[in-house]
Amino acid sequence: MKPPAAWTEPARLDLSPGERAVFRRPPDLPGVETLTARYVTHSFLPHAHEGVAVAVLLNGAERYRYRGGEQTVGAGEVAIVAPGEVHTGSALDAGGWAYRVAYVHPDWLGGAAGFREAVVRDPVLAGAWQAAHAALASAEASALAREALVREAVEVLLVRWGDAAPAHQAAVDHAGVREVQAFLDAHPDTTLNLSALAGRVGLSASHLSRSFRSVVGVPPHAYLLGVRAQAARPLLLRGIPIGEAALAVGFADQAHLTRVFTRVFGVTPGAFVRGAGSFKTAGRAVR
Repeated sequence: MKPPAAWTEPARLDLSPGERAVFRRPPDLPGVETLTARYVTHSFLPHAHEGVAVAVLLNGAERYRYRGGEQTVGAGEVAIVAPGEVHTGSALDAGGWAYRVAYVHPDWLGGAAGFREAVVRDPVLAGAWQAAHAALASAEASALAREALVREAVEVLLVRWGDAAPAHQAAVDHAGVREVQAFLDAHPDTTLNLSALAGRVGLSASHLSRSFRSVVGVPPHAYLLGVRAQAARPLLLRGIPIGEAALAVGFADQAHLTRVFTRVFGVTPGAFVRGAGSFKTAGRAVR
């Protein structure tokens, strides 16, 4: 199966030996860009970004000029560069540094622009952005998961480190959640993203995400994976080959279905079919 339209091959930048950089600009998420890189001798000239830059340091250490002083960020820490702030960047020592950076346009920030700290050690924040990066780099991630995980990471950033008091959050919308839940149940192969789902019920994407998690216990994209696994069962029992069933219910391929199905039901699709006493391989292996 080809990757979904929302996923594109990344741009790999030409650098010195021992260095690498992969840049992504997801077409389905305007205003979001990512960079996964390892630098050793590379040095950034003074520059600024239109939106916020959030860098999760994987290993090594980077130093940079920022707001009139020098900052150092090491493995496990997160650097937060506010919109419009001039900064540089270079290795702290000969070992260089590796990081994942997200550049997020102010439109995603809900009017927030400042942050209390430039460098933080916050596993929750780092984990949220790592999850967003993983989804944006995966051809398997649904449009729903991609947007939801970016919005969740932005919310963690603003709530934990924004310099403004968190905005009042609207009450949980139970009716809207149930309507979206019913839609996902009926359309496991949907390619709608979080904003489109929220628009169906007159909510903002963030309001829907918070409400859905509160009512159902998981975010919409996680719920959809379970719906897809469940929708594959009757197809498999009818003798539909595993790969075809996977595509029919919205998975990227057979391997994707197998991983999710096993996590949901505790057995592989092949074992499920054999245990039910009815399978047709149509010349294809059932595992």
